[in-house]
Amino acid sequence: MDELTAFNQCLAWLTHTTTLPEHLDGLVLCGNSLPATATAAGQLAQDYQLPLLIIAGGVGHATKYLRQNLNLPKSQASEAELMATLVRQTGYQGSIRLDKTSTNTGSNATHARALAPTDWRHVLLVQDPLLARRTTLTFSANWSHANFIRYAPATLQLNQLQPMQFTPNTILAGWQPAYFTELLLGEFQRLVDTPTGYGPRGQGFIAHVDIPEEVLAAVRYLQSQSLHRQR
Repeated sequence: MDELTAFNQCLAWLTHTTTLPEHLDGLVLCGNSLPATATAAGQLAQDYQLPLLIIAGGVGHATKYLRQNLNLPKSQASEAELMATLVRQTGYQGSIRLDKTSTNTGSNATHARALAPTDWRHVLLVQDPLLARRTTLTFSANWSHANFIRYAPATLQLNQLQPMQFTPNTILAGWQPAYFTELLLGEFQRLVDTPTGYGPRGQGFIAHVDIPEEVLAAVRYLQSQSLHRQR
């Protein structure tokens, strides 16, 4: 196995494509480093004629990268505020409720729940593709009355490592290589149901997840390499 093969094994599972439903009650956009996720959220909210969407995201590890990607390195705005501007730029005219304080996925879920109408049952989650699986599990654990759909329009694959090139490349402008590596490996550290993970055998934040053995082997290979990781 080489690094490119291992990354793609992980990506094939982590970002596996989902199908959009016919009906949605609401949409939650979680703060991250990729401006294209906010653009997608605004377009989806219009496609589904949603009168309201929620954006959850304070100032966390992704904020500096989001500001860099927007060429706003000196901005003091939260991820939610920056993304709300991007959503409006798509032409979305509905209401936007912002959580500007959450700094992790658990607080994203609880704060967004407090902002959401009580009749939301079918909710689309828009998030960094690397974080979307765990985000969906976290929201499901916090909102027992709702069904969450992970927005994953395409399974991601790396064409080359230096410089990083992906297929497809429409949503990916903005990942720094070291940050990408940290996000990907960090997700598996949390998703694997061990005493140090987030599942029932660990901190209990999410439900148990079955991860294919070939994916776990790829994770172990990447963990054994001297990869630059930065958050």
